[in-house]
Amino acid sequence: MEQVERPVKLRNIIGFGIGDIYGGGAFLIVGMLFMFFLTEVVGMKPALAGLMFGVGKVWDGISDPLMGFISDRTKSKAGRRRVYFLWGIVPIAITFALLWVPIRTDSQFLLFAYYLFAYILLDAALTMVMTPYSALPAEMSSDWKTRNRLSTSRLLFSGLSSLVAAVIPKMIIDAYPSDPGQGHLVMGIVFGIIFALPWVIVYRSTWENVARRESEVGDNLFKEFGTIFRNRSFRIHFGMYVCAYTAMDILMALFTYYLTYSLGKPGLYSIAMGTLMIVQLAMMPVYSFIANRKSQGLSYSIGLAVWVLGMFLTLGLGPQSSTLSLALICAVIGMGTSAGVLMPYAILPFVIDVDELITGEQRSGIYAGAMTLLRKLVQGLFALPAIGFMLQGIGFVPNAVQAPETLQRFFAFFIGTPALLLIAGIIVATRFRITPKSHGVLKAELARLRAGGRKEDATPETEAVCTLLTGQAKADWWKPPR
Repeated sequence: MEQVERPVKLRNIIGFGIGDIYGGGAFLIVGMLFMFFLTEVVGMKPALAGLMFGVGKVWDGISDPLMGFISDRTKSKAGRRRVYFLWGIVPIAITFALLWVPIRTDSQFLLFAYYLFAYILLDAALTMVMTPYSALPAEMSSDWKTRNRLSTSRLLFSGLSSLVAAVIPKMIIDAYPSDPGQGHLVMGIVFGIIFALPWVIVYRSTWENVARRESEVGDNLFKEFGTIFRNRSFRIHFGMYVCAYTAMDILMALFTYYLTYSLGKPGLYSIAMGTLMIVQLAMMPVYSFIANRKSQGLSYSIGLAVWVLGMFLTLGLGPQSSTLSLALICAVIGMGTSAGVLMPYAILPFVIDVDELITGEQRSGIYAGAMTLLRKLVQGLFALPAIGFMLQGIGFVPNAVQAPETLQRFFAFFIGTPALLLIAGIIVATRFRITPKSHGVLKAELARLRAGGRKEDATPETEAVCTLLTGQAKADWWKPPR
């Protein structure tokens, strides 16, 4: 059956975008400060800290498709997605504060156990709201530009939140110079409240257009999850997403170490990260414009190329470099990261449309969950443990002057690993084929099939476009997974 769409107004676009104040801010604070908090404030060994991230991310990744599966099947007066925005308010505030409680013990086991538990609780709260949230754009509108505006609004608020998170938390922490542990806890309480309250606005600003037949809802999580890999566009999208976001994870996790130990300028954290975030935010409308006119794949590739350039420009920085030089290079990196963080989320609703042609169902939840599961498995099994083991393996000593060879190895990892991931992302993006034109063909075919048309009657042009996007022959379209 064809869905009847409500008009998406500016207030709805803004109200939806406000939700990523939590996602953008929380991810940045945890990504930039938590590893440093564990090793420098509470005294956890770097390898254990990296392992803690890894175990937590793997567990969290498993919960994401489960949450998507649950939200696809939730029935409530508040909707199958939006109800979780209300249920998540209190857990969001509490779990973020618990993460920054400074545990005073010499036992590495107790430190590992507590912070792993707190990290899992935080990720559970994130999953409960962010997985249904990521599924909404595909259901609020089928229009190319409207979806891009929703995704851009989301990432603009994420960027604003990241900008605040790049500056204010460190200011709160630094207000307690004699007790950094207390500073981290105060910061956690303040931002837990800031992250929780906007979900009331998100709930009131959004809705769900459900286009699928309830009688066709599958009940096997593993089978439903496995079928998403039939979708060629999703496989390519997944590669683009993982490359960009894993590079971002490594950059954010090591940036504080880079300023502190490579450049010897820890006091420039707010200037450097603030510059990066301001430019990242300012460039989002530019990349959205490119995506609307040309394609999201092209917009993504341009941004990642600029990001690679920025990473290599850091080769010219050193302890004697001026603040202006550091800020300018951070600005170049921010120009690139803008596309890296925006485009994967802008692409997701269109990948879900491709899946609907394959299955005849609207499975936003399982896709939103799978998207984060696969990335977090990469995070948990590779990126975050690699950071911890790398620090320990190169001879890093917390709160000490590092040996020259340690700094050289650190810098090679800090520059080289993100650059290789970004180049891989650009290569993968050359295979991405969803454009405004091809999506128009896909959208028209979906409307025809929803109205009762036969897939056998698709025109040759439509068949060629849809086969390219799905990776499936026409005979395999419109078949619910069973």
